[in-house]
Amino acid sequence: MPQLLLALLLLSSCATFTGAKESGGEERYVYDNSVEYTSEELVQIAPGIVKTSFREPPTGKLLDLFSKTQKPLRRVGIIVFETMIQPTVDGLAGHDKVYVSAAGKQLMTEKFLSIWNQSFPILGQDFDYVSIPKIKKTKALHEYGTLVKDHVNSNRSALDPDDISYIPKGKITTSSTTLNAREMQDVSFVLVPGAELMQGPKFSEHNKHFANDLAKELKLDAVIIVMSKVSWSAARMEKNTGVLVSEDLILEIKSSTLIPIHEYNDRLNKSGLNGSQSNTTMCFRAYEGSLKFPILLSVAPEQENFKTIEKELLDPMIKAYKDLAQITIVRMLQDMRTTH
Repeated sequence: MPQLLLALLLLSSCATFTGAKESGGEERYVYDNSVEYTSEELVQIAPGIVKTSFREPPTGKLLDLFSKTQKPLRRVGIIVFETMIQPTVDGLAGHDKVYVSAAGKQLMTEKFLSIWNQSFPILGQDFDYVSIPKIKKTKALHEYGTLVKDHVNSNRSALDPDDISYIPKGKITTSSTTLNAREMQDVSFVLVPGAELMQGPKFSEHNKHFANDLAKELKLDAVIIVMSKVSWSAARMEKNTGVLVSEDLILEIKSSTLIPIHEYNDRLNKSGLNGSQSNTTMCFRAYEGSLKFPILLSVAPEQENFKTIEKELLDPMIKAYKDLAQITIVRMLQDMRTTH
């Protein structure tokens, strides 16, 4: 039954993308650990690296709903932030050498979220960004979904050797894949992450009242949801195909700017469509960016330790994630500024 439901959800998701218009994302991001991008450089490279998509709503026209005579998108906040980190098959270590515990994945999730929480106000100083601590304190957040499980069970924010280590093939490791930050709500449905259900250039029924009530409580013009995916592979020769698999780190960020029901209806009224009402969450824009670059995981046995993991995997991953997150944020801000 869960597999059938997942298949139906995927088909439904594909159907909602029909008619979507896309731009950008045709340029390859080249990771460089020595480069710290200025805000001006981020603005220049963002359109080429991040793909933006949108589609016309079933009611109203985007040009009318987000014209300069309408309320600008200025007060925003992240209400869903999920990560999918290094999936494993049946909870067993394979060829990828380095594996992360559930606590480690949750700490990574919180580190990624902190990058968004710190970067958004800096890059969007002309916006009113509602921080994650304020989101966590809202009444509406805790009325929907389920409280996220605390895998860390301590007051810490950094990974230690118990969280990420070299593990031989076949050893049992964590089967937890999709993680949320502590004190947030899990708004997923069965096996599908909440971000996957809500994001994309579509008009969503999933947890529409959650998004609407939280936006009302904090007076948000739009809400943001983010899904990050991180995986890596160690060098090996595939037994069946004879193909050499290189050692790479792969990062992907998908995000959406959603307009809650009551804001959507206000825009319909102000555009002259007083008799028209919507009962779905509206997507203003959806974004997708990814990168892939070589890392070093295959080292001599005496070097298989936490220090090597920090140098060869964690430090490059955090730097690359910060770059991609900031590029995505700048792209989102560019689009929202068109409504000002």
